[in-house]
Amino acid sequence: MSGKVVGRQPFGVFVQIDGVNDAMGLAEIFAAPPGSVPPPLGFMISGHVVAHADHNCQVRLRLDDWGGERAALPLEPHERLADREALSGFLRRLREDFEAAGAQWENRTLDTFLEALEAWVSDAPGWYANHDQELPADGDWQFIARALSAARFYE
Repeated sequence: MSGKVVGRQPFGVFVQIDGVNDAMGLAEIFAAPPGSVPPPLGFMISGHVVAHADHNCQVRLRLDDWGGERAALPLEPHERLADREALSGFLRRLREDFEAAGAQWENRTLDTFLEALEAWVSDAPGWYANHDQELPADGDWQFIARALSAARFYE
């Protein structure tokens, strides 16, 4: 099957399947290769149907192409950065991911990125609770705030 990505969510992408107007496909992110980023809206994809739900005409898809693989970013609830050097490496990989696939990012401008960052930090206790974990109490919030502030002028 082939189709066009018409929706993106943290759990995967929704696909309008070519030639089947009433069917919506869902490709879940957990089925993607490690380091993959969901394809952007409008991206034409191909894949295979692996399940079907009659009640909502939705099919589960396994995509042939997730738009390429990149270095995995620590996004899972159980993953931790051990030290300042690990944070620096993560930020480098994040920048490289943007350079390689920024068109696939939901927040491609500084203002929308900072707005999403603010919203996520505010909602972080809920995110951790949804993953059966507690927000780390030992975070150095001042360090992160200083780093973000310093980046305005640092060369």
